[in-house]
Amino acid sequence: MRNSVVFIALVLLPVSFADAQIPTAERNALIALYNSTAGAGWTNSTNWLGAAGTECTWYGVTCVGGYVQKLSLGSKNLSGVIPAELGDLSNLEELSLYNNQLTGSIPSELGSLSNLKKLSLMMNQLSDSIPPELGDLTSLSTGLMLNDNQLTGSIPPELGKLSHLQNLYLYSNQLSGNIPPELGNLVSLLRMHLYDNQLSGSIPPELATPMNMGNLYLNDNQLSGSIPPELGSSHNLWRLDLSNNQLTGSIPPELGSITTLRNLHLSSNRLSGPIPPELGDLSNLEALSLHSNRLSGNIPIELGNLSALLGMNIRFNALHSENATLIAFLNSKQTLGGDWQSTQTIAPENLTVGSLGDHTVWLSWDAVTYQSDPGGYEVFSAPTGTGIWTSGGWTEAKTDTTYPVTGLDPATTYDFGVVSYTDPHISNLNVVNSDFSPEVMATTASGGCAQPIIEIAWGDPNTLSVTGTYDSYNWSTGETTPSIVIDSLSGQWYWVTVTSAGPCEETAATSGYQGTLLLADGFESGDTTRWSNTVP
Repeated sequence: MRNSVVFIALVLLPVSFADAQIPTAERNALIALYNSTAGAGWTNSTNWLGAAGTECTWYGVTCVGGYVQKLSLGSKNLSGVIPAELGDLSNLEELSLYNNQLTGSIPSELGSLSNLKKLSLMMNQLSDSIPPELGDLTSLSTGLMLNDNQLTGSIPPELGKLSHLQNLYLYSNQLSGNIPPELGNLVSLLRMHLYDNQLSGSIPPELATPMNMGNLYLNDNQLSGSIPPELGSSHNLWRLDLSNNQLTGSIPPELGSITTLRNLHLSSNRLSGPIPPELGDLSNLEALSLHSNRLSGNIPIELGNLSALLGMNIRFNALHSENATLIAFLNSKQTLGGDWQSTQTIAPENLTVGSLGDHTVWLSWDAVTYQSDPGGYEVFSAPTGTGIWTSGGWTEAKTDTTYPVTGLDPATTYDFGVVSYTDPHISNLNVVNSDFSPEVMATTASGGCAQPIIEIAWGDPNTLSVTGTYDSYNWSTGETTPSIVIDSLSGQWYWVTVTSAGPCEETAATSGYQGTLLLADGFESGDTTRWSNTVP
């Protein structure tokens, strides 16, 4: 009989704990949540506002040992603001209020929930900045989910104190400023999602020291600067997405060391230079996106080693290959827009020298096949042996196949090269330049002919006039008068060929743009550093 009484008492014991009254401060916190978020309109508010001692039976409330341990009211039509009183739930381990219509700011008082392991406030309409006090939630492990809100301001560096955090979701807000390097202290992080914000500045190399995360999403921001090579030391990284930013410089070859990588997305940036052959070491890579950058040069044959690759997109760059096997392999993996070669800005072929004057050399070439987006060609010259290249101007269309290089010295041997360019368009916001064409050599004549001079009268419109008197005038616009009128906003190049007794036939060229002359490649005349080792 005595044993039976003990058994009955033990059976009833958990029930008595479950029905035990929680502290008054916790009950008041729950009531404050109900009142501030229109509890009467929740899709499920079973038992809420019942008598003292019933709080642990209220829908979404889980208690352990007489305290609230979990509060889960996701997708229950909560509207209004999050009350500061929730900071009194001192034993709370999970707070999930996702996918509601919550407005206002995140209370800084939530930073006092020292036992909290998961905070999910995503998919609401929360505004203002992220409270730095959330960095005091040092027990957070499962995740900090604040995505899909209207949060503004910068990411607090205090979040770097969350050393146990495995998932950080801040995407689809209006966050701005730099990514704090302190986030590199998140040594337990598996996933970091920061995309769809207005974050700026460079990617801190501290993110990779150390890094054991599975996913790093920094896409759809305003990040600038270069990709830190330190990311190559990342461990267990499965997906790296830096697309849709303003990143510049080259692709670090160190990324080829992330052998766990399955997805690499660097598209829609301002990256330049060649594809590093080290990317061919990514034996587990399944998806590769490099499109809509300024990448140029010969595609390394090592990319043919990507045996796990399911799809890629390298369109809208200046890439090329002469390897038939590699071309076929890349074509088989190109997933969007068809043939990857059809949108590459490549150098024109068959550059040849036409007529020669004392100060003019006429060049011609074959038009490139990629003409669906606007662009043209820029011509360069260098006295042979000097390596000092100077731009002589550019054409306004990819259909143009001739151009006069003017202002040369008589009886001088020059090297000439041509670069194709594609202007910004809907699929790529960059100016994309090809490699240099194979150069040709020519020596100017020495017939004693003078170099004609074009004067510009700035106004609205502008007037171009040839100084002096000549027998005939032939402008690139088709006009045959000593002067022509051009659009005051014109940035294109004009030239005129004149003849005089001798006989002499010479050409002069000028840009119709008033102000500092910037060539199509974005650099001042003579600066060919954009092409690095591809300069002839």
